[in-house]
Amino acid sequence: MKITVIHGQSHKGVTYKMTHTVLEFLMSSEDELKEFFLPKNGPGFCVGCNNCFLKGEEHCPGADKVQPIIKSMEESDVIILDSPNYVMEMSGGMKNLMDHFAYRWITHRPHGKMFTKVGITISSSAGALANHTVRSMAKQLKWMGVPKVYTFPLISNAMGINDLNEKKEQEIKSKAQKVATKVKKRVQNPHASLRSKIMFSIFRKMQSSPDAGWNPTDREWWINNGWTKDVRPWRQ
Repeated sequence: MKITVIHGQSHKGVTYKMTHTVLEFLMSSEDELKEFFLPKNGPGFCVGCNNCFLKGEEHCPGADKVQPIIKSMEESDVIILDSPNYVMEMSGGMKNLMDHFAYRWITHRPHGKMFTKVGITISSSAGALANHTVRSMAKQLKWMGVPKVYTFPLISNAMGINDLNEKKEQEIKSKAQKVATKVKKRVQNPHASLRSKIMFSIFRKMQSSPDAGWNPTDREWWINNGWTKDVRPWRQ
């Protein structure tokens, strides 16, 4: 099993601990792990140049940072996004990276392998609910075609890793084990969800339309993959 983790922060606090607790239950010695820390390993701010949409992802000014991350995701069985809960949202570094991934949304040029992957989104907050943050990151993965995303939010009641009490540490272990168990089962039976199939069908019709020529780069991607005909990404 191959796993890609994108950390929305560079410090190793509560959210990092949650992620690595999941990994302890999820991974074996034979599994492969790649980790990226933001903003250190990420690109500069997206400038809205539209090059990724209209010319191709290789023309993005930040392609040298974006492409190694997206390639790792496409080659992995499990994708984990984690971020502390910053003002009820994901970190700025994570949001910026997601902006760079927009060309991989189902509306544009989704990668076929994404339709059978498993996602996990993880977030901790000192006091407020982190539910919105994990759902927001999960939305990004789903729009890239990932059919199943498990969420792991936590109210830590701590300002940092050293403030975690024993009860919260046990809660992290218990929830992490449950998430890892679900992910293992899903990885053994990878399949597209009804939701991802419906979304694909909607945008397939749009790309098959005679009026879809506004973006030849997107249209060519769908045609070359055979998706405008009988080929479907989850059967490739």
